[in-house]
Amino acid sequence: MIKSISAYALPRLSAGVLFTLSGSLLSAGCPADSGDTTATGTETETDTGTDTDTDTAGPTTSNVDPTETGGVTTTTTTTTEPETTIAPTTETTMSETTTTTDGETTVVETTTTGETTTTTTDGETTTTTGVVEETTTTGTETETGETETGETTDTGGPIKPEDCEELPILGIELLSQQEFQLESAAPVPLIRTPATQTSITADEALFDLLRIMFDGDIAVGVHPLDPDPNHAIPNFVNQYVTVSSATVTYQEDLEGQAYKKTFVAVAGELEVFDMLSSHQTHGRVRHVELREMVKNGDLLEPVEGGTCYWIQEAEYDVKRPNGCTPYTDDACPAEQFCMPVNAIGTDGVCVTGGEKAEGEGCTLVDPNGWDSDCALGLRCVDFGDGHECGKVCDVLSDAPGCAEGTHCGGGYNLCLPHELLQMSGVDPAPIGEPCVDNPTALYCGGDGRPGHCYDDDAEGPLASTCLPFLPAPSHCEAPQTAGYVAYKAGIDRSTLWCFTP
Repeated sequence: MIKSISAYALPRLSAGVLFTLSGSLLSAGCPADSGDTTATGTETETDTGTDTDTDTAGPTTSNVDPTETGGVTTTTTTTTEPETTIAPTTETTMSETTTTTDGETTVVETTTTGETTTTTTDGETTTTTGVVEETTTTGTETETGETETGETTDTGGPIKPEDCEELPILGIELLSQQEFQLESAAPVPLIRTPATQTSITADEALFDLLRIMFDGDIAVGVHPLDPDPNHAIPNFVNQYVTVSSATVTYQEDLEGQAYKKTFVAVAGELEVFDMLSSHQTHGRVRHVELREMVKNGDLLEPVEGGTCYWIQEAEYDVKRPNGCTPYTDDACPAEQFCMPVNAIGTDGVCVTGGEKAEGEGCTLVDPNGWDSDCALGLRCVDFGDGHECGKVCDVLSDAPGCAEGTHCGGGYNLCLPHELLQMSGVDPAPIGEPCVDNPTALYCGGDGRPGHCYDDDAEGPLASTCLPFLPAPSHCEAPQTAGYVAYKAGIDRSTLWCFTP
């Protein structure tokens, strides 16, 4: 967990730059319309902790999900500063460009230059239960009223299809993205196999990846898995994030720079037992039917005669002892504050504070935590000239409460001076209104809810408009889909907005 914003989330603030805006946003509705750079192959994720200091906004970035096995993706990349670019199709110039480090995947090709920050944070792990078999012996009543002994049958739910084989996950730990790489977040909450699990079914030299993903607005209860594989894996043509209410994906056999096989659940269910936040839940998946998929144009379809895997049941618990949901009543014990740890502010940890006021120098109790001597409601951060207390704000609030001349945003939910945001752009337009002063500004909303200036039809008649940041893809109504802002060197993509592809 890195707390020095000057080197990670807010690069080189002393030089007067926070998030630098690229020269142009999406020139047409989707990546294939820009025609400058073509990338083909399996999209991958930076799970090793090696990140470039690049903050981006857009549906596609240099740090994308390894379950996002897309076809041809054409993007326009414009970079105005080494650290930061902003565009809905920024930095997707990868052609199966992954390598493995400790069993994980790392994007090795990006379109920007700049400093490299290496994080080696280890997340907490939690234990899952593997395959659970439930059987009972039933009797058969005869015409004479006697009962004959019946065969053993499965009463735990749907029966495994004959062509499926059990996925041997017994004893394998599952953890959340934040636990694996602290201060990071995907566009949707996800549970995953750890870096130490190099292979589930095949050669131990290969790396297999199992993921449970769900919408950021999920609630406690039972949720059927979305049977459409194209909702689970973005194609970067008309979908840029996972839009399933709940899904399971599995990849196996990383060969060279790409996974050889990808599987998506076409049946099953997710049950959430308990929730501290959308990223800190206790639950299980069961009766999961994973079918091998292949790209046909922009769409995934089942492989004829392909492999099928079955998960009878797998339980996980990724709640953290001090976890909380920010900006909720009674989120933490008295004399503690629920500090947001993802950019959209939907996941948090309870921290202690002190007496230091906003703008005063401060000290972190632990460099790997957010407890400090700042008053509760303030975050101790390094703006480039040493740590000082900054006011925390809610980017999902209609009244974030930032003082005049400051704006709520910046990846760490802080009220930041306009002059620090000028390179990324600040427009005074409120949500829903045209961005006139700076049509490509990353920050807008005035004194109200923060948003992002975006031209939904590129060269069309619509003006660039201030669109609100959102916490979950389910907030977008068809034909719109969600794009994301990639904060913290691209490892935090929790900040979404809706646009028409």
